[in-house]
Formats: sequence, C-alpha cells, structure tokens
Amino acid sequence: MGLELFLVEGESAGSAVERVCNHEFQSVLAMQGKPMNAWKASRTKVESNRLFQEVIQTIGAGICDEFELRNCRFEKVILLFDPDADGIHGCSLMLWFFYRWMPDLLSSGRLFVANPPICELVDPSHRRRAFPTHPRERDELLSEWKKNLPSDAQDRDAQDRIEHRPFRGLASLGQELLYTSCIGPQTRMIRCLRIQDAQASLKAFGLEDKPSAKP
Repeated sequence: MGLELFLVEGESAGSAVERVCNHEFQSVLAMQGKPMNAWKASRTKVESNRLFQEVIQTIGAGICDEFELRNCRFEKVILLFDPDADGIHGCSLMLWFFYRWMPDLLSSGRLFVANPPICELVDPSHRRRAFPTHPRERDELLSEWKKNLPSDAQDRDAQDRIEHRPFRGLASLGQELLYTSCIGPQTRMIRCLRIQDAQASLKAFGLEDKPSAKP
C-alpha cells in the first residue's frame, strides 16, 4: 500500500481524520484557515505563506521548475474538505495551487479529491437511508422516495417523516461514516483529479487559464 497524505482544513477536521486513518500508510496535514489564491500569487508569496510552506515541505518534491516527481513522498495526495460551500472553495484553491506550482503531480494522477456525504436521508416508511454526496443526488433521491410513499389519507403525513440531516463538517459525520466514505481504501469515494478539472474549476470561478503573476 502506497503512502497517502490527506489535506484537510482546520483542527477539528484534522483531529477527526487522525482518529480513523491508518497511520501505517496514511498521514494528515491540517491546514489552518482558507488557502491563499496561489494561482494569482508570485513564487515569493507562495513560498513565504505558512500553509503552503507546510504542504511543500510535507510532499518533499519542490515546486515549479525544481519539482521532481520521483522525490514525492506520497503515492496519493487527497483533498478532503467539509461538504459545504466553504469546503468547495477551499478545495478549489488547493487544486489551483497544485495546477500552478506542482502540475506534474496533477498530470501524473497522484492528486485526488474525496467526496464526503453532505447529509443523511432516512425514510422510516421503507426502512432505508442514504448518504448523498451532491445536492443533485440528494434531490433525486428525495424525489424518488416521495413517489413511493403511501398516498391515502391516513398516511398523508408520511412524506414529512423523511428525515434530512445535513452534516456541518467532517467531524459531524461520526467515525464510522467518515472512515467508510472518505478514508478506507476499500469503501471510500475518491476521484483522481486531472489538468482538465483545474481548468474547469478556474472557468467556473471566472478566472483565466493563465497565471497573473510570474514565478
């Protein structure tokens, strides 16, 4: 099993991941605060930023023209952020950092993103539950479940009994769900990120696919 590094935001999330990961091959780097926009920054600013200093030193392969993939300490670098708007933005900022300063890590297929569930859905009428990872998936499940609910008068309130429990962060998932959905190699939901993902992310935020500052 190759070594893995989880990049998470904040002490609470970092502690939660630390408790469930396998320390024989998995490491956790908890980043304090939202990452700087490294896409727009100069190399001097990136290397003087405490958060990015820790990331660069932990990965151990250098940046920019000095980056050497063979020196990378990890087979997988996994972005694991809270399943909310702030988490999506923070994850995007880290993706831009790697695209700008470690593109070979991205193109080599070593950068991944985990998809923690955004909520728990419970339908007691049919004894089923689900953990959607995207609002679209959540809405489709709710629509499907409501179609199958009893429609007679005595069960008119059955639809209201479908429980929707949003997660407020990685720590709120609980250890078992956090492990199975994000950490455990056999069950987790992670996706390999590519150059195209970084380009699409920049476009989604209205940024040009070229840095505004020289290295």
